[in-house]
Amino acid sequence: MTEIAKKPEEDFIETGLTKKKYTSIDLLYSTIIGILGGIVSSLIPFSLLIKVWYPLTGGTQLVSGHHVIWASIIYGLTRKKGNIMLTMLTKGLLEFLFGDPWGLLIIFVNLMEGFFLLSGFFLVEKLGEGETNLGWGIAGGFGNFFQAPFFWVLNQRWYLHWSLWVLSFMYAFISGILIVGLLGRAAKNVLIKAGVHTTF
Repeated sequence: MTEIAKKPEEDFIETGLTKKKYTSIDLLYSTIIGILGGIVSSLIPFSLLIKVWYPLTGGTQLVSGHHVIWASIIYGLTRKKGNIMLTMLTKGLLEFLFGDPWGLLIIFVNLMEGFFLLSGFFLVEKLGEGETNLGWGIAGGFGNFFQAPFFWVLNQRWYLHWSLWVLSFMYAFISGILIVGLLGRAAKNVLIKAGVHTTF
C-alpha cells in the first residue's frame, strides 16, 4: 500500500484539538510569542540596520515588519485569528511596561496591526490563498502597512515632500510582505518541523 505524500503545509503534528475551540496551549503560545515580540521590539533597534546604508527619511519602514511577525507566527501555529489579537495585546503591554515613548498608545498600535493582519488573512482565505506564499505575503503587507501612515500623521510630518510619504508607505507594505508574510510563514514551518505542536 502506497503512502500518500503530504503537502508541505500539511506537515504538522496531530493534536486532536479542534480548530474553533480555544485551549490552554493556544493561550500559552500567544503569551510566549507576545512576550518574545515585546522584548525584541523594545530592546533591539532594528532601524539602525537600515540607517547605515539607507539613511533617507522613511527608510526605517523597511524593517518595520519585525513588530508584526509574531502575530503571523502564532496564526500559523494555531489557525485562530483571535490569537493574533491576544499575541499583539501581550506584546503591546510588555512594550508599555518597558517604557515605550508612545505610552499606552503603543497598545492601540499593536492591536491595530493585529486587526489588519487578521483582516488580511481573512481576505486571502476567501480567495483560496490562505496557505500560499502569495496569500501570506498579501496578508503580511496589509497587516504592516497601516502603522506607517498612522505614525506619520501622528508625528505631523506635513513639511516632508509627498514622495517621501509614498516611499514610507510603500516600504511598510514591502516589509510586511517580506518579514511578516514570507519570513513569518517560513518561521512557523520551521517550528512545526522541529516538533512544535499545532492546535488545528
